[in-house]
Amino acid sequence: MRDFKVEPASDAMAVAAEDFFRLLYVEHDFITAMRTHTSASFVEHNPDLPNDPEDQARFFEERHSENPEFFASEKDWNTRFSHRFIVGKYLIVHYFMSVGPTDRGRMFADFWRWDDDKIVEHWDVVQPIPEETVSGNPMW
Repeated sequence: MRDFKVEPASDAMAVAAEDFFRLLYVEHDFITAMRTHTSASFVEHNPDLPNDPEDQARFFEERHSENPEFFASEKDWNTRFSHRFIVGKYLIVHYFMSVGPTDRGRMFADFWRWDDDKIVEHWDVVQPIPEETVSGNPMW
């Protein structure tokens, strides 16, 4: 088994991650968050999204314009946080998000890898909220 040693986040990364978190998750200003905090070599691992932050913003705008009854404008998304960690080179956010009035929502786990004060890579895990759970427990 491999030993994992986690170094603390650099001061520059911690400050940038806090600003990115505020812009993206609290203010829902996706394009400013991505323009400000991603590196030119940014790699996106979500299979539905392109690498380029501008193309990602267009994806969300087009989705909203094609189906505004389900997909609200980005500013109207409902977000509830479960966990947030800044450790080593990562900002990790676990949260619930609903993107419109008829959306049951999804649980997300986002993993943002940083190189000093810029994001270089993103992974996410997304799970829809079911009507019922076998355990009877909520997902957050």
